[in-house]
Amino acid sequence: MGGRRRIRTFHEWHEYIHACEHIDATELHAMRCTCYEEIEELRRRPLLVYASALHTNQTSVPNFIDVSDIDGISDFIHSVGDSPSIDVLLHSPGGRPDATERIVEILRSTFDEVHFLIPHSAYSAATMLALSGDTITLHPHATLGPIDPQIDGVPARLIKKGFEKVRDLLASQGPEMLPAYIPLIEKYSLDLLEVCEDSEKLSRDLVSDWLFRYMLKGKERFPHQISQAVDFFSNYDQHLLHSRPLMFDRLSTFNLNISIAEASLSSLLWESYVHLSGLFSVTELVKLFENNRGISWGRRVENGQETTRTHPTAAGHQVATSLTLPAFPEGRR
Repeated sequence: MGGRRRIRTFHEWHEYIHACEHIDATELHAMRCTCYEEIEELRRRPLLVYASALHTNQTSVPNFIDVSDIDGISDFIHSVGDSPSIDVLLHSPGGRPDATERIVEILRSTFDEVHFLIPHSAYSAATMLALSGDTITLHPHATLGPIDPQIDGVPARLIKKGFEKVRDLLASQGPEMLPAYIPLIEKYSLDLLEVCEDSEKLSRDLVSDWLFRYMLKGKERFPHQISQAVDFFSNYDQHLLHSRPLMFDRLSTFNLNISIAEASLSSLLWESYVHLSGLFSVTELVKLFENNRGISWGRRVENGQETTRTHPTAAGHQVATSLTLPAFPEGRR
C-alpha cells in the first residue's frame, strides 16, 4: 500500500478533480477505503465512518444527527461481526440529543469498547456522542464544542437569560418597567422556559452518566472530575457561542481520555477528512455512513428535497464544478 495514490491536502484534491474529465466515483471510494484500511491496521480494530457536511448552502438540510441515523449505525454493527471494540470516525455539526442517546445505547450495548476519532469537528450533540466513548483521539487541528442545547437555533441559556433580565429589572425597578418587556414576554412563553431548563438538564445528565459509565468507568481521577468537565462543556456563559471551538489545550485540564493523534494516525485522519469534505463539495451528499466492509451510503439533497439511501459509488449526477459523476441510484450497496 506504500505506493497507493494519496490525496493529503485540499490543494491535491482540487488538482485531482480538475485533472479529471469525468470524476470516477468508484476510484474515489476505493481511495477512501484504502485510507480506512490503513487506519484499521494501525488501530487494530474495525473503523466506522459517520460523517456529515459541516456547512451547506441550503436550509433544512438533513446533515444533523437524527433518529434515521440508526439505520446507518445498525448497518455498521452488522458489517463488523463480533468484534469487541470499534473506532468511529466522527465528523458532524451535532443534532438531536434523543437520537444521540439511542445511538450511544446501541453502540455501547454491542461493543465492549467504543473509541472516537475526530479528524476535524464534532460539535454539540456530536461532542456528546464522542464523550460516550472510552477514548477520544483528535487530529491536532480538530475540535469538540459546547453541549448547551439550542431551541429552534437559539441557545437555551440565551432564552433563559432574557427571562432572568426581565425578572431582575422588575425586582430592582418595580412593575412600572413591565410594559417595556411585554414584547419579550409575548415572544417567549413560560412553557418555553421549562423546555430550556429541561433541555439543559438532559444534556448534562446524559454526558455525566456516559462519562461515569464509560470513559472514566466510575473512577474519577480527582474529586468532582465529571461534574467539572460537564460544567465546562455546558457553560454557555463562559463560551458565549454554541459553535465555540474547544480544542485539546482547553480540554486537557479535565484529565479525560482525550488525546492528540500521533503522527501516522494524524496523517491518515486528515487524509480521510480531505476525501470526505471533497466528496461533500462535489456531490449533493450531506451525510455518509461508510467503512471498508461493504457499507457505503448516505443522504443527499437534490433541488431542496431530501433523497435518502443514495450510494456514493454508483452512477452520476452533475457536480458543483460542472464536472460529472456517475449518477447515484436509490438504494444502498
